[in-house]
Amino acid sequence: MPWLRLLRLPTVFTALGNVLCGVFVSHADVSLTETVSHAWFWLLLASSAGLYLGGMVLNDVFDAALDAKERPERPIPSGQIAPAAAAGLGWGLLACGVLCAVAAGMSAGVGSVPAVISGLLLVAVVLYDAVLKNTLLAPVGMGVCRGLNILLGASCAGGWNDVLADPQLTIALALGLYVFGVTWFARHETGTAPRSALITGVVLVMVGLGINVVTAWRGDTAEGRGAALALAVVALNILRRTGQAIAANHPKLLQKTVGFMLLNILFLDAAMVFSATGSPQKAASVVILVIPALLLKKWIPLS
Repeated sequence: MPWLRLLRLPTVFTALGNVLCGVFVSHADVSLTETVSHAWFWLLLASSAGLYLGGMVLNDVFDAALDAKERPERPIPSGQIAPAAAAGLGWGLLACGVLCAVAAGMSAGVGSVPAVISGLLLVAVVLYDAVLKNTLLAPVGMGVCRGLNILLGASCAGGWNDVLADPQLTIALALGLYVFGVTWFARHETGTAPRSALITGVVLVMVGLGINVVTAWRGDTAEGRGAALALAVVALNILRRTGQAIAANHPKLLQKTVGFMLLNILFLDAAMVFSATGSPQKAASVVILVIPALLLKKWIPLS
């Protein structure tokens, strides 16, 4: 259990959802059955999981001294896990993530594209954990990580022109802005910050969501309009939950709201998959990840 808490295991499913989104929208005309039959598909999922979980572990490694004062119950400061063992796991997971991306590129025959994106993601993760986390640039770092994760999913679509194309590029930018807002909100979840700071985070979340709504609606298809309406419902639900949390301005409620917004990333990804592909099966394969995330969340905290 201490190791699972160190990994913050429930949150990895949102990262896997990002990769599925990137894969599906960049291979919109390929059937789900054919897509999952390729080795590179599973290697990209393994790459994202390794990079994400490695970043989670190193987050605690770099914060061990601070956690000893503010969160002594965490696995490292409580003595349940040795710092050296945690560091070994974190760096090992990051290395596995990059190696899986290299293998994915070889399997798909697209050269170094997945390796380069995974390398950029590794740099962004380590930079966030070691340098940016306690600065004003922390939300930027988190947003970049999530955007790159979408592009990691698209990295086996072909060359750079294929990977950095719409809709996946716009979806990556929108998700980056959404996560920027969630991270900004989370920076002020102690209940001691002015409510205006929390409201700013919500506004940024809504802008990110709005970009996806416009992107889906402009597809001018029944699936796109349906996805846009679904995203509007998600936005209203987030506004309701954040409004209640901001009004109460209580740390525990604010922290739960952050977790709620993070889990909604899966619904954002699923909506954009449905908009781009018109496939309910592909969209469902993203949404279904919320089930293990919610089940594990009962025993393993998100923070």
